[in-house]
Formats: sequence, structure tokens, C-alpha cells
Amino acid sequence: MKALIFSNTGDPHEVLQLGELPDPKPGKGEVLVRVALSPINPSDLHMIRGRYGYQPELPASPGAEGVGVVEQLGEGVETLAPGNRVMFLRTWNLWRELVICRAEDLFPIPLTLSDETAAIAYTNPVTAWALTRSSHNLQEGDWLLQTAAASSVGKLVLQLAQVHKFRTINVVRRREQEKIVRSLGGDEVVCTADEDLRSRITELTDGRGVAHAIDCVAGELGAEVTRGLALGGTLFVYGALSTHRQTDPAKFTMPIFSPRLIYSTAKVQGWWIVRWAAAQPTSVLRACVGEILSLLGSGTLTVPEVRVFPASEYRAALRVADGDAGDKKILVRF
Repeated sequence: MKALIFSNTGDPHEVLQLGELPDPKPGKGEVLVRVALSPINPSDLHMIRGRYGYQPELPASPGAEGVGVVEQLGEGVETLAPGNRVMFLRTWNLWRELVICRAEDLFPIPLTLSDETAAIAYTNPVTAWALTRSSHNLQEGDWLLQTAAASSVGKLVLQLAQVHKFRTINVVRRREQEKIVRSLGGDEVVCTADEDLRSRITELTDGRGVAHAIDCVAGELGAEVTRGLALGGTLFVYGALSTHRQTDPAKFTMPIFSPRLIYSTAKVQGWWIVRWAAAQPTSVLRACVGEILSLLGSGTLTVPEVRVFPASEYRAALRVADGDAGDKKILVRF
């Protein structure tokens, strides 16, 4: 089988190669799946560069999200059949033609969903769902502050807010992003280009601060959010966009104002989809994915448009994904 492989960490444009590996065979409780599409996510590029929270034994393939077709069942697997279209849960090494998965880590795709939609229905949608419905357990009428509100996850959070009736304070860095947030039902918008975040949080909450917040920027902005937390409030930090182009270790910091944190007894906690998914009973994760696929199928939830590259053109796909893909997700077809 063909596979995109890296044997050393480094610049993805230099260390990733298209090679061949022996076809794998499923064991007991396992399934052989032919991969159809897998996106290039920032986490994949971080892994190739050696900067991700999980680093596989090398040589390895990137890829932790995608869609495929069941080819062969291992002993004891009765929940799937050859020919089933499936999406992958809690799976690595997907940038290859064939992969072996545990049966419980595959989810059948409804006929109403395209391969392109199903291929990006895990990482960002599950992150948005888990942060709001599980980790924060937001109820109708609750307020949530989110940074990077016009990002892929931010847009999904806004759509989930319409379904579950929680309200949002949305932080953006450019004024033109306000229109995007408003069109998706965002309640309040704070633009850091021309507004002071701390003052606006004070104004919007009558000085009480926010009880629930999520941040994928970190750095100075994430630190500023901590100063706007309510007594006993919680901030989940699930990304660090402010560091994506940094090479200076001194910039990988979030300078929290300790007196505010101490006297508010607020909580700032790291959050990673990999650890969240691993900690969930399989039934909880599958219920989450089931709700997401249902919302996608009804059009209540939408994901970005995609641009597809064949695996043979992976270098071009990397250039676009690692450069300026705009609002589109880059998929690799195997």
C-alpha cells in the first residue's frame, strides 16, 4: 500500500515522503479499512515538526481524522460489514491507503453525508461539542466567552449555541469578522483591534466576570481572558494560535496575573481532544459523534468547504494547508 511517511521530525515539506508499506491484516476485534479522505490539520503539521502532544514511534504517518470503507473484518467483529463507509475515532496513522482499527473506533456514516463532510466531522466538531456540552456542560441561558470566534471551532460553537440555547461573548481580532459571528447568532462581539477586552467583559457582565470561557489563542490574549473570569470561573485552553509561527521558546508563555487568579479562585485548565476522547466511555464518545452527524445531516451544523488533492500531489496540498488555505479544509485522497 502507498503511505505518506516521515522518519524524522522537521519541516513537513522536507521530511514527508510518499512510500510503500506491506498491506496489514486485521487481528481479533480489528477491522481493515481502506482510507478514502483525510484532512491536513494543524496538529498533523505540529506532529511532523515534533511539536505535538503525541509523537508516534518513527517511521509513522500523520493523520487522525478521515473517512474510509471497511475491507475486511477480524475475528469476532459483528458490528460492521465489508463495504460500510466509516469515520475514524481515536485513530492515528491515517495518511495511508489501508489502516487497522479497533471496531469500536469506527462509526458508520449515514447515506445523507458526503465523504468530504464525514472526513472533517471529528476533530473540530467533537472539540466544539465536548468543550460546551461535556467539559463546561453549558445549560440554556448560560454565557460562554470564546476567543478566535471566527475560527473553524468557533463557528461550530456558535452553531451549537443555537441548538442548545446558551449565549456567547465572542472575541475576534479583526472588525470584519464580526459579520461572520453575527450571522451565526453570536450574542456579543468584542474586537481586540479597537476595543479593550477587560473593559468590555466588565461592561457585559456588570462587573461579575464570565463563569465559562474557552481559548485557543493563549499568549497575552489568553492571559487577559483569565482576568475576566468570575469568582470560581473556569477557562479551558485548547489551543495556542499565538505560537504557531514562533520559534522563540520565550514566546510560548501565557502571563497570567496571579493576584486575580488567586482571589477569584478561578480555574485555568488545559484541554486536549485526545485526552478528552481517551477518558470517555465508548458509549459517551459515540453518542457525541452520533449527535454531530445528525446535526450535519439536517444542515443544522455545517463544516467548511474543502479542497481535495490526490496523495500523489501531497507536496502541493502541504503548501496550501501550511500557507493560506483561507476558510477551506485541505483533504488528501488516497
